[in-house]
Amino acid sequence: MDIRNHILNLAKKINGTVILPESADARVLTAAQLLVKEGIAKVVLPAQDVEAVKKAAADANVDISKMEVVKIDRALLDEKKVEAFVAARSKKGMTPEDALKLLNHPLYFSMMYLKSGKANACVCGAVYDTADVLRSSIHVVGTAEGIKYVSSYFLMIPPEGHKVVKEPVLFADCGVNPDPDALGLKDISVSTAQNFKKLFPNRNANVALLSFSTKGSAKNQMLQKVIDATHLLKEHFKDDKTVNVDGELQFDAAIMPEVGKRKAPDSAVAGKANIFVFPDLNAGNIGYKMAERLGEFQALGPIIQGLALPVSDLSRGSKADDIYLVSAIMLLQSGK
Repeated sequence: MDIRNHILNLAKKINGTVILPESADARVLTAAQLLVKEGIAKVVLPAQDVEAVKKAAADANVDISKMEVVKIDRALLDEKKVEAFVAARSKKGMTPEDALKLLNHPLYFSMMYLKSGKANACVCGAVYDTADVLRSSIHVVGTAEGIKYVSSYFLMIPPEGHKVVKEPVLFADCGVNPDPDALGLKDISVSTAQNFKKLFPNRNANVALLSFSTKGSAKNQMLQKVIDATHLLKEHFKDDKTVNVDGELQFDAAIMPEVGKRKAPDSAVAGKANIFVFPDLNAGNIGYKMAERLGEFQALGPIIQGLALPVSDLSRGSKADDIYLVSAIMLLQSGK
């Protein structure tokens, strides 16, 4: 599968708009130019200083004539959404004046622009750190209905000719939650399965909740949250025939058909998993980096999920092409 073209072609059909808060960064501007040139999305560049953005674009040799450069202004936002934000911040002890001042910040303005329905996705994190991105997105956008845990996934793309994995798979959560409980693992799994279906509409989502045990082969209290999460997840997807769930499963039982048949013969997921949910951040972070460095997988992410609207958290080491591709993925998450 040519995953890059697959994602870009799906995103192009959405005909959406991406807002890029870090509008004076050369990498962001280059990615914006690609998005517009290739017809993937319309682009909004918010600016406290419009002339500074124009100068940054000129320095980066980027043509912004077909992008919308907007000066940050509360008048561009949905006033009812702004009032709700101020009320929510006031309940947390912030004065209304200070809450309104937050909306002058490019991150908060962009989140509220998204919340106001003027964009389909907000892509950021190339300049701002993860804490700032998550804080502003949770305060303004909030979490998705029925979801309490914001999480992340990696799109893991196998090298050509890989002996075991022939198509991209998702790893979660490898970037946000250090030690989720059973409800957290359930929320992570739900969000990841939903995004898998947006990325690959014609594939069933086969979710494996991973551990060091398969179907009771080991006994330890730390396994209980994986077992409990599996029950919660099966109940959640009981009427969805496109999502299969099983756990607890060891990685080899989840990915190798011959091992899956031996260790979990009645499982609809064992040996066929394409979503791998790790029990904690230690396992998730180690797992994706081992696949990337030893297995030569391309690891795209972490891609934030579980928010009410699509917001990215790019790595600050992102290249223009990374920002371009993540923008396309965020458009897919918009579900437009």
